[in-house]
Amino acid sequence: MKPTKKVVLFYKASEDGITILGVKGRASRLHIPETIDGKPVTAIGNFAFAIETEQPLAEEESLGELSFCQTSEERTATPLEDEGDAIVGIILPDTIRRIGAYAFYGCSALRTVPLPDTLEKIAPYTFSGCFTLESLTLPETIQEIDGYAFYDCRCLKALPIPEKVSSIGRYAFYNCRALTKINIPKNTIHLETGLFLNCDCLYEIHFGACKHISDLIAVLNHELLLTIDFPDARVKLLIPDFQYEYIEDTPARQFHQINYGTGHLFRQCIRNSDIDFRRYDELFYLTKREDAAVLVLLLAVYRLSYPYRLQENRRETYLSYVREHLLFAAEYYMEHNDLEVLRQFSIWELFTPESLPQIIELAQKKGKTEILSFLMDYQHKNAVSGKKKSFDL
Repeated sequence: MKPTKKVVLFYKASEDGITILGVKGRASRLHIPETIDGKPVTAIGNFAFAIETEQPLAEEESLGELSFCQTSEERTATPLEDEGDAIVGIILPDTIRRIGAYAFYGCSALRTVPLPDTLEKIAPYTFSGCFTLESLTLPETIQEIDGYAFYDCRCLKALPIPEKVSSIGRYAFYNCRALTKINIPKNTIHLETGLFLNCDCLYEIHFGACKHISDLIAVLNHELLLTIDFPDARVKLLIPDFQYEYIEDTPARQFHQINYGTGHLFRQCIRNSDIDFRRYDELFYLTKREDAAVLVLLLAVYRLSYPYRLQENRRETYLSYVREHLLFAAEYYMEHNDLEVLRQFSIWELFTPESLPQIIELAQKKGKTEILSFLMDYQHKNAVSGKKKSFDL
């Protein structure tokens, strides 16, 4: 029989229900009850599970034995010292309507915490320091995310933000170094500073409306894929990276920023409430000259796939580039099993009698059966082959 750890919950009763104030003892998994003394548990108080430093996980995970200790005073105003195994998972009842500030602060081993569907707000520093938290599902009822809510969640990779969220506080995702994708809902009208500072892996950002864009990406100098919803269309824009350094001008006693790479020029096309598509498309000549072939290909294909405000002459420029590098492009999308883009190539009439047999052979060598089937079907329906046809008149 596995040993158990005794965990004591401190709580306060009111007319609205029970508020969990604190905890004495730690166990790897905690299951908070729906009711205590016949009343529903409706809130998690400030600092309820907060701790300065968690102990390493026990070799054999243990389940906490919950005892209830009633008190009318706040048990703690600062994080606890370690008192047992690190908390890995917490199960909260659906009766919870509020979670206080710093509630899980410093729970560095916390991996799972399903949030109740009645929650409307993520308080300041709620998950700050939850280093091992990789994913979290925010309920659709959430309307606010306060400052530093996910500060230092270093393993958090993605966080879908519900459409009802209207406000995101300052530095909410600061130091989320593993975060790769996030969305800013259309209804989010209030965003404070520094949301994505030190989000070094953030690549995909989906904006539900064309607003706040320039301010939010200003701290990100690496490659970005922006999805932006306009009232009448959706666009996807690839923004190259850039590097910079400061050079001292000794006589003038000033420092000048020197930029390397095309990314800073593309970022100048991105405004808070609009995009300068004309300038963005004009810069294609520059990225062809300076950026990696894969980046140039993706930039062209995204622009062709989402041609919002794309002038015809610029469209032809993008098509010409893909046509000139068709074998490279086909191999790239085969490697990524992206049949949809290859379908687009056929719609754009990029396959030729010379190139299609080579692409089919490439699909055969790579064992891409679904892609191969599509290509051969396309060849059959369009009679595309390397032989010239003759017609009797």
